[in-house]
Amino acid sequence: MKQLTISLGIFLVVIGLISLVGMLVIAEPGQEGRLQAVATASKLFLYRHAIVNTLSEQEAKQLYQSACTRKCHSKDVVESSPRTAVEWEWIVARMGIAERADLNSQKAQGITAYLQRHFLSNVPTILPEQTMAFLRRYLWKSDFGEDDIYFDLIYIPPVHSALIPYLVAADTDLQRDQGALFILYINTHQGIVPPWDMADIATIRGSDGDALQATNWQVIYDDGQLHHRQGLLSFPVSGAQSRAIDVEIDLPGMKSRYFHWDLPIPDFDHSDTLEAKTDA
Repeated sequence: MKQLTISLGIFLVVIGLISLVGMLVIAEPGQEGRLQAVATASKLFLYRHAIVNTLSEQEAKQLYQSACTRKCHSKDVVESSPRTAVEWEWIVARMGIAERADLNSQKAQGITAYLQRHFLSNVPTILPEQTMAFLRRYLWKSDFGEDDIYFDLIYIPPVHSALIPYLVAADTDLQRDQGALFILYINTHQGIVPPWDMADIATIRGSDGDALQATNWQVIYDDGQLHHRQGLLSFPVSGAQSRAIDVEIDLPGMKSRYFHWDLPIPDFDHSDTLEAKTDA
């Protein structure tokens, strides 16, 4: 029995060495040589099967390229079209089905995170051009701020509620409160988004009134890495009788952010937006 065990062990070692030599021979050497290529391939194998949970930036790039730009699309098709964080989740989920890229949840998560880091848009990309032009002109305000924290705040008057399903991450119907409703995107490239309760630090002021505290902050999307967050920010008044509204976000330890809208917001026909968001 002992001799059999030793023989089996020797056999497995020989098979392992043969496999390693074979991988070294057939592996594409790349810029860092065949040994590094084999090491990267081995790490990606372990990652796909959830044996390891982290990848270096180069390994994440290799995972993305092997699944997306070598099997499905050219590099330019993917990288010339930045998307919001949640749009990348939608797209990877749609492309990851068995009939397409056939991605398990671990691979999909790694690819999504890589795309979010490198090809991120701070504005939705699935709305028609005319709608986006209206959104940018009348409803969407951006503040690039400081400390690598970026805010995009969208005012959603009741007459424009049809836009909500195309701007938020939630797949269920959202009931809006009475008053002023805003969609807030918070993004960071290097740091993390702190766990702020925006209802505690955001106020609204009309042209004819005092500042009023936000009534509710509902997080509807978080990427899990604390780089991208999206939520609904509600205030007690709509500003319908005011000539303008201003929102102030008083960030702890940072410069306050200010956003201004002139009123009234014009009407706009949103009928051409009624297309499935996941068809983007």
